[in-house]
Amino acid sequence: MCQLLGISTETPVRMRFSWDRFVLRGSAAGGNPDGWGVAYADASDVQILREPMPAADSPLVRFLGQHGPASTTVVSHIRRATKGDRCLANTHPFARVLGGRTHVFAHNGYVAGVEQRGDVWLRPVGTTDSERLFGELLARLAPLWARSAAPALGHRTEIVAVFAEQMRQRGAANFLYFDGLTLFAHAHRHTIPGDGVSNDSGLYLLVRDDADDNADSDPAGYVPCDGVEGEGPCGKRAVVATLPLDDQPWRPLASGELVRLQSGIVV
Repeated sequence: MCQLLGISTETPVRMRFSWDRFVLRGSAAGGNPDGWGVAYADASDVQILREPMPAADSPLVRFLGQHGPASTTVVSHIRRATKGDRCLANTHPFARVLGGRTHVFAHNGYVAGVEQRGDVWLRPVGTTDSERLFGELLARLAPLWARSAAPALGHRTEIVAVFAEQMRQRGAANFLYFDGLTLFAHAHRHTIPGDGVSNDSGLYLLVRDDADDNADSDPAGYVPCDGVEGEGPCGKRAVVATLPLDDQPWRPLASGELVRLQSGIVV
């Protein structure tokens, strides 16, 4: 199955150890050889890097493991192609601009019968069901973002929750969605290529805080924080992934659970 990774932190950090463990799943041996992508939030914009090749074989991935940009929100995806060819246009995460902010979406699973939106700005570049799902979600959110001010979190959450519920009835819908303000993580079910689905959770959540861990900086000024490194203490951080990345106390999200992450905490 495809692999999702989302990180929300109190202070800007660089992905390191979890990134290394995560990309090992992006290989033929890991079962997800069809592309990788990562989005780094920077204020109202997002920097996205993607390649339609195995993450484990990518020199760019190795470079990012050492020199990736610092960010408070990161969305990453490693692809196992189920719909659409292996090409850049079908490689997650996908992005569109709405309400003066870059919105990002990455999906794990397959939802059948998703129609292509007629709106010019929502026409898909590729042929995946995932990109069409993103277009459907943004079409529902667009009226909220048409106002001058950013819409309230409760109003945004209501639309995302209804969308997620409807998608669960049509297929597998584990996804990460970042709207420039909040990272939404929706868990559904664990998919097994060739074998269908299992009862295991589709996403796991880890929430940590330097105040609880008593972390100390090393001489270089960096401190490891569950796979991310920051200049000085990381503070609060929340990590969500398809599968746990280490032996820390990851919590499996229930099917249909929608969590909202901002500045390293669950809102």
